[in-house]
Amino acid sequence: MDYPEINKAVRNKQLDFIITNSGHYVYLEKQYHISRIATMMRFQNGQWIDRFGGVIFTQSGRSDINTIDDLKGKTIAAVDAESLGGYAAQRFELFRYGMDAENAHMYFTGMPHHKVIKEVLAEKADAGFIRTDVLESMSREGSIDLSEFKIIHSQKSKEFPYLLSTALYPEWPIARLIHTPKELSNKVVIALLRRHIDTKTSKEGDIGWSSPLEYSEIHEMFQALRIPPYDKPEIFTLKDIWAKYGIMIFSFAFITVIFLLIMGWMYRKNSYEKAYVKSILDVSPNPTIVTNGEFLISANKAMLVFLGYKSFEALKDNHNCVCDFFEEGDTDEYLQPKMDDQVWIQYVLSHPEREHKAKITISSKTTIFKIDVSKVGDKKQFRAIAIFTNISLMLNQSTSDALTHVANRLHFDLLFEHALHIAQRENTPLSVIFFDIDHFKKVNDVFGHLAGDDVLRQIAALVKNMLRQSDVIARWGGEEFIILLPKTAVVFAAQVAENLRKTIERENFNAVGHITCSFGVSSLRENEVEDTLVQRVDGLLYSAKEKGRNRIVVG
Repeated sequence: MDYPEINKAVRNKQLDFIITNSGHYVYLEKQYHISRIATMMRFQNGQWIDRFGGVIFTQSGRSDINTIDDLKGKTIAAVDAESLGGYAAQRFELFRYGMDAENAHMYFTGMPHHKVIKEVLAEKADAGFIRTDVLESMSREGSIDLSEFKIIHSQKSKEFPYLLSTALYPEWPIARLIHTPKELSNKVVIALLRRHIDTKTSKEGDIGWSSPLEYSEIHEMFQALRIPPYDKPEIFTLKDIWAKYGIMIFSFAFITVIFLLIMGWMYRKNSYEKAYVKSILDVSPNPTIVTNGEFLISANKAMLVFLGYKSFEALKDNHNCVCDFFEEGDTDEYLQPKMDDQVWIQYVLSHPEREHKAKITISSKTTIFKIDVSKVGDKKQFRAIAIFTNISLMLNQSTSDALTHVANRLHFDLLFEHALHIAQRENTPLSVIFFDIDHFKKVNDVFGHLAGDDVLRQIAALVKNMLRQSDVIARWGGEEFIILLPKTAVVFAAQVAENLRKTIERENFNAVGHITCSFGVSSLRENEVEDTLVQRVDGLLYSAKEKGRNRIVVG
């Protein structure tokens, strides 16, 4: 019978036993539940063999084909798509190495295997697939010379005497059908196994039988290659799934429910604690944040309102650290994102003896904060709470002149010291302008002190608006003012002074009318200290007055 005839006979229960090739057996086992009772053995090459495999070969002169990879794009001949040793075993080997038969040009010659060998010798095919022992058998007959062939992906096995390119699979089985009586099946098994097998008396080609081998590896091969009966996906019902995996599904569901309950409890607890902490932070009128040193953890309402954000999430989307808002000041007293190779929060914690301040400008309004930091948590989960206290008004009162609202003399001294150190360290110029109002006593005597105060305020505002942001104007005392010009050479400072002189001269001061000012201009000299520079520029100012006022003197 051919394969379709056998399949029909099994389906119609017309047979009691079947002897067929291993690939056809697994098809019938899956489809019709036949069961093997023994495995065939063949006496070959002086020993009994119960396994076989496949061979991949080409002509020995083909230097372009040495490995499985070299078969890509080549023409390959095989006997039949349903042959295990002559096709499926080789195709599975290619599959294991990441190459499918579709990567080559396959065609089938039909049985016997000799046809495949002839196709390769005639160079109609680049390579061929055949069952093991075919090449050796033809060599013994004298029809081929083994030296003409090269074995691709050669495998070695001590228990297997033939050329081999694939794994070994069990030989043909004898199987009983599901309706075959057990008593009859048992008698057949006993009869087969009782046959005397002796290697000394056995002849080449003799057949014997052994207890049945395991054919599951062939099922796995057919599943991987989608060979019938595994060419179509199996249909599973919910009942099938429950029958096979019910305990596993129940266990997984139980564990999942417990896990979700625990996570829910932890989430509620965590949410409550977060809400509790958030409510405490929001009570504070001062802007407050919680950070781990690298990024923001939380920010209270006061901080969000100050920075102009409606929610913490919106703030986090744009800024990972509040230090993004920190600005440099006129001195080194203000915090920066990094201080002495430490992030700002760690720097504050490392120097508790100092007063730490930050300068932040939002919508053109600058605010000075005093920052106090408290550490919470441990090394594994570092947290710090930073409270920002607005000291702008207090600082302004202590550093600004009450009448003119420019820097007072005390604050100027601090700024001057800082600017002088930078100039000496970076070797950059630093200039100073000293000026006062000509005949200011006459203004007070004629128009009164209130009018004199208005003149001082108007001049301070006028000059401040004409200076750079980095420049500093301070009221030195009475009608005298001093200007600090960092990174400015004396020649350019003289131009600034001349522009100020002309502008003041043209300005109308309400009831007083027009007034003038006298200017002294100088710059820092090598190894000079603050006092000598101020004394020199003060002398230059008086020199301008002696020369007739409303002029500048540079020295």
